[in-house]
Amino acid sequence: MNNSDYEWPYNGSKLISKDVLKPFLQRNNINGLIHLGMHLGLIFLSGILIYISTNIFIKVLVMIAHGSFIAFLYAGLHECIHKSAFKNKKLNEIIGYSIGFILLRSFLNGRYRHMAHHTFTQHPEKDPDKVDFPSSYTEYLKHVTSFSVWIRIIENLFRHSLGKINASEQEYIPKTEVKSLIFESRMMLFGYASILGLSIYFSSTFFLIYWLIPRILGEPFLRLVRMVEHTGKDETADMIHNTRTSFPSSFLKFLYWNMPYHVEHHLYSSVPFYKLPKFHSLIKPHTDEVEPSILSVHIEILKQIWKNKKNRKKDSLLSI
Repeated sequence: MNNSDYEWPYNGSKLISKDVLKPFLQRNNINGLIHLGMHLGLIFLSGILIYISTNIFIKVLVMIAHGSFIAFLYAGLHECIHKSAFKNKKLNEIIGYSIGFILLRSFLNGRYRHMAHHTFTQHPEKDPDKVDFPSSYTEYLKHVTSFSVWIRIIENLFRHSLGKINASEQEYIPKTEVKSLIFESRMMLFGYASILGLSIYFSSTFFLIYWLIPRILGEPFLRLVRMVEHTGKDETADMIHNTRTSFPSSFLKFLYWNMPYHVEHHLYSSVPFYKLPKFHSLIKPHTDEVEPSILSVHIEILKQIWKNKKNRKKDSLLSI
């Protein structure tokens, strides 16, 4: 199958026959609940370790790990956006909204933004999640540190609460959902204001130590993993060439709800996360070389930044 078989807007793959695909599309509630329970259990245990740690250096390290576990709940939010975490539609929404609140991310905005990402993956203008390849090490670090991500998240939250939807968002947020998005944003801000008020009233740092600071500290680790999915891949509608599957550790696959199987996910986004490892065996013969780790991809990205810098310098000298 060549690139001409895929065009934007993307509307599905024909690699796998419907009969073969059918059992992979069947969902249940138990797998998602077990995985979510284990993930939340990990967050609870790391929270306990923060509490019992007396050495400040160890406490900070545990807070970073704790924050990473919280940040990677994004994968659960992502599955709920696709309505594939659970068979029950209402359960997907309840868990999705709840995780969104924890992560300071709008579930509704995330749903429609992410659907646009799937429909126009790597489209230079229409993919809202497309990140240009870093032109320098400074740009690379800016992306990893997530500063711009936090600005966007906070700005979106306040702007949506005021009923303001920008031009790019109007491209993918249905008009019928705007009121719901505004209501969600206002409820989120009310919730955060309530937490702040209670923290001040009781002179408590609980939410600061066990949620907000770790949440901020953990985001760069999520960024490092998410960068692997599309950074440096082709600007084409062919999911084989615009998306990357990687094979990190089993623990990271667990923490990221099997999203490193990203080519598989983009080809067939309705396949639930717990079936992606087995589904990979069907897709593997059609894919590019699978990256052995997250680190290997970042090494290649950094090498390419260096090569691009040298080429720009060479071109500059030739133009003199």
